[in-house]
Amino acid sequence: MAAERHARLPIVTPRAGLTEHQLERLFRGSIVFLVIATVPIVTVPVVHGHFAAPAIDLALDTMAGVVSAAVMILAWANFSERRTPMALFQASAFLCLTVAYGSAVLISLGRDQDVASLADPNPLQTYVFALARVLAATLIVIGGTAAAGRLGAARSRLILIGPAIAPVAVALLGLVGGWSPPLALQVAAADPDRSGLPAVTAFGVLVQLVLAALFFQAAMVCRDRWRREGDVANAWMAIGLVFAAFAEIHWAAFPAGHPGQVSTADLLRLVFFLALLLGIEAEARQVIGRLRVANVELASLRESEVERAAIEERARLARELHDGLAQDLWLAKLKTGQLATWPGLPADALPLVEEAQAAIDTGLAEARQAVMALRLAAEHELGFHELMARYVEDFEDRFGLRVEFTSGGDTSRIAPRTQAEVLRIAQEALVNVRQHADATVVGVRLAIDGDQVSLRVVDNGRGFDVAAAKRSSFGLHAMRERATLIGGRVSVVSAPGEGTRVTLTAPLHAEATTPGAGG
Repeated sequence: MAAERHARLPIVTPRAGLTEHQLERLFRGSIVFLVIATVPIVTVPVVHGHFAAPAIDLALDTMAGVVSAAVMILAWANFSERRTPMALFQASAFLCLTVAYGSAVLISLGRDQDVASLADPNPLQTYVFALARVLAATLIVIGGTAAAGRLGAARSRLILIGPAIAPVAVALLGLVGGWSPPLALQVAAADPDRSGLPAVTAFGVLVQLVLAALFFQAAMVCRDRWRREGDVANAWMAIGLVFAAFAEIHWAAFPAGHPGQVSTADLLRLVFFLALLLGIEAEARQVIGRLRVANVELASLRESEVERAAIEERARLARELHDGLAQDLWLAKLKTGQLATWPGLPADALPLVEEAQAAIDTGLAEARQAVMALRLAAEHELGFHELMARYVEDFEDRFGLRVEFTSGGDTSRIAPRTQAEVLRIAQEALVNVRQHADATVVGVRLAIDGDQVSLRVVDNGRGFDVAAAKRSSFGLHAMRERATLIGGRVSVVSAPGEGTRVTLTAPLHAEATTPGAGG
């Protein structure tokens, strides 16, 4: 029963992203596209891969800094939760990039906005970016190959902040101390097609090629981690790192060494950061999907807990009936049997004793039946609907009455205590039908309406005067008391020759009230 209800629970999944096969094709396609596009750009002499655009340069650096900071924060949060070295080293890598782009923004804001010449290099910005990118790519590669181990808080903070100190120190030395490193860029006046444009020294070319190799290796590390663990954010990071690797090759051909210069390398890095944004969005969808699945599983566990509580309540009630009421009735049967054989018993009292014995026998039979029904439900984990149906079927077989049982709504929503009282009221109503109604057909209807449960027992018997029976009928009084215990009420509609209808209405969940507080 629980499994069937769990299967019916709606699982709302987030919007589907790219499949694993599509992401792999995008990764490979990016490499092919970049190779084809890079060859003519870096080899055709008439192509100039950079231009002066201070506003665009500032906007690109600002966006890159914000995205790097966001990825750093998410990676650190991921590490704090899962303690995976990969996430820690990614956080450190993007902290380095955040520092580099932050310093670039400060440099751009602190200088004259007019770009005098594309050949006006700024060695400080060049060194800060080169150092930050070397550190970032190296950290991602190390993170992908680092073995999982226990990292203390002090060591984790050192790995996070330590590498970023180097670009911060270089930026501060240049911005505050006026330190100027050796030029990594020089004017290539001998090339007429690139006259007045900055070109990279042989050492600079070597640095850029090493950077490209590191970024490509980092891309392969992220791709391998994605394929092993299914982390879609690493898939998008791998795609972005491919663009970052080719951006270093473009920078070697068209270095933008001055604030306000934009090159094809900057455009490729823009794609890199857009891929990171797509990775953040994809990871958010993945987390939402996992949360929704977890919520469904939690709801299933909650239903299982409710069912377990119902089973335990039924077992407890069965013990109470067996050890309490049934034992008392058995003692009463023994005493009335002794009374019936008492020599001094008046003759006119004997019929009364026999009637008491018959009533006690009926009570014992009903108690045994209730105990059997409750124990059966507890042992076989029957739902309340099945328990009611089993009881009605047994009653029909035992007493030869035609009983029709119907139900509507999810009866598993009824609280365990309420289930027990509804069952006992149904039993009492059917006993009254058997003993007094002289009926041939009985209808039992159990229904859920909103936050209310209703039970209706209708027979085609001879009926009775309800007003006259209120004071003398123990059965009606017992049903009303049980209804009061669960915050409900019982109404009885009957008339001589017109049958009887007993209706119980009660909340699905209610605090127990004192018997006699309601009518």
